[in-house]
Amino acid sequence: MFDVNNIIIYKWDELYYIELENEIGVDAFKKLITNQEESLLSTQTKFKDLIKSDKELASLEDIDKGSYYRASYEREEIAIEELQRQQRYSICLSVFSFYEGRLKSICNQIEKKFNFKIKINDLNSNDDLMKYWNYLEKVFEINTDKISSLFTPIKQQKIVRNIIAHQEGIANEDQLKKINIINGLGIKKFGLDHQIQIVEISYLFFLIEKITLFFKELLLSIDVRHKEIME
Repeated sequence: MFDVNNIIIYKWDELYYIELENEIGVDAFKKLITNQEESLLSTQTKFKDLIKSDKELASLEDIDKGSYYRASYEREEIAIEELQRQQRYSICLSVFSFYEGRLKSICNQIEKKFNFKIKINDLNSNDDLMKYWNYLEKVFEINTDKISSLFTPIKQQKIVRNIIAHQEGIANEDQLKKINIINGLGIKKFGLDHQIQIVEISYLFFLIEKITLFFKELLLSIDVRHKEIME
């Protein structure tokens, strides 16, 4: 049953369109993750079935099975693992791109609506997330009491996005100390290298959930501030 208590009434009408775009983007990511993981699972299952049906492999002595497997299947096994890594990396990068893009769009709408002396591009920052956050907090002057705790978990994971985007997931020693390992995220050692692994899609859904909660509270805070300015 539809709960009318969940209906949010904004004073600034533009926020309805922003909210809709946010929700559509989040829903699209959920569907994309589900579809990709189902496709990957199907590929993995077919590969396992192929191995099980290999009568020649089954007939070999244990001492010979390793050599046969490496010659016949190891390359494909590695390719499937790489497919999983690249798919999950791609989603992670896209989620952060969506998040930063929506924040930029929101700040642009505010800039168009109000003639603040300080513009978005006047804020110097190598981190786009912090630039938009500073604009909302210091220029637009929203109350961040409720949303700062929602912004922080996403900001903490930005280093994961950067390592994936710029270093193919290979973290250096300094970066390893800064990575906040949460459910679904792991580090795998390859020789002297340490590679970020999205071992479970729960990590991707964690990002999406935090982003959803953040935008919900952000729009409410923006609406309150909008009302203050317009009165």
